[in-house]
Amino acid sequence: MTMQILTVAVFATLVLCLAIVLVQSIRFIDLIVNRNLPLSDFGYLALLITPRFLAVVLPISLFGAILFTYNRMIIGSELIVLRSAGMSTLSLSVPGLTVGVASMVICYALTLFFVPYCAQHMRDYLNNARSELSAVLIKEGQFTVVNDQVTVYAKSRDNNGDLRGVIIHNRQDDGSTQTLLADRGAIIEEDGGIRVLLSNGSQQTQTDDQVHILNFDDYTFELVEEREDIAYWQQPNERYLQDLLWPTNTGPDVAYRGKLIAEGHNRLAQPLLAIAYAFVALAFVLRSGFDRRGQLKPILGAVGVMTVMLAANLGMVSAGSKTPIFLSGLYLLPAAATLLSFLALRRRYQPPTLIRKDGPGFSGVSNAAV
Repeated sequence: MTMQILTVAVFATLVLCLAIVLVQSIRFIDLIVNRNLPLSDFGYLALLITPRFLAVVLPISLFGAILFTYNRMIIGSELIVLRSAGMSTLSLSVPGLTVGVASMVICYALTLFFVPYCAQHMRDYLNNARSELSAVLIKEGQFTVVNDQVTVYAKSRDNNGDLRGVIIHNRQDDGSTQTLLADRGAIIEEDGGIRVLLSNGSQQTQTDDQVHILNFDDYTFELVEEREDIAYWQQPNERYLQDLLWPTNTGPDVAYRGKLIAEGHNRLAQPLLAIAYAFVALAFVLRSGFDRRGQLKPILGAVGVMTVMLAANLGMVSAGSKTPIFLSGLYLLPAAATLLSFLALRRRYQPPTLIRKDGPGFSGVSNAAV
């Protein structure tokens, strides 16, 4: 039974995660199309955003897998046979709870380590990809406007990435214009700036009505000035637990202190929903009576409770960023659902009453409690 639940949960998780990741990955298409990044980078970026959604999808997938597996066993009369063999309700719930505990452990690994780890790597990758302007600044056969002053043209680009037939037109601050023509050019990125090393060319400088021409063998033109390092504020999803629960007293951390602390408590409380959802699903499906047509009412009841818990969790995270007292609800909600479901599972199962008629005018009642 454990393998059946695990198989269904894994399949549902993969399908849901794939759908969500594909939708979220649309914003990366610009990097692939316009910045000529390889398609493999698209898969790498999609992989980096997966842990963030997996931590939310996994408990829901487990919840659905438990309902599906146990409902199928009820329809197939397998649970009736197991009850008749002497298994209690708690014993029947062990496979579902085992997968639930495993899911909770995985969710803790995701929220405490993999989510911030992947978020930091994605930030660094996107920053590097957007700063590698050499891939898009100069396109062969096109005039490229770098900024208000500089326009670049390259006839072609060889296999090494070097430019052929380079023209650079620079409108300087003093009103003069500078035009560089070179047979070859190589792009160099260093110290936060981008330079073009030109070979075998000429420089034409026009000042008022005079034109000055200077031939050169090698000339370095600063295409993009050196960029100063800007202090970057880490987003909540890029921080580890200690940085969320104990933010600094400087910079934006002061303004977003409540949001950071709420995110930290959510990292700790969200995995508890995995075991809580498992208990709720088991309580509804195992405490219901037998019906060969299915367990529609118990399933709808379980889905309703799970939906309310999910909405309440999201609401308390939002409210807790402004009113810290709501953060306690992040722990109380799954704890209360788990406790109530456990008490329901502990109750002795009472099967439906069977009426046996042994003869005219006589009826006996048999209650075979398991």
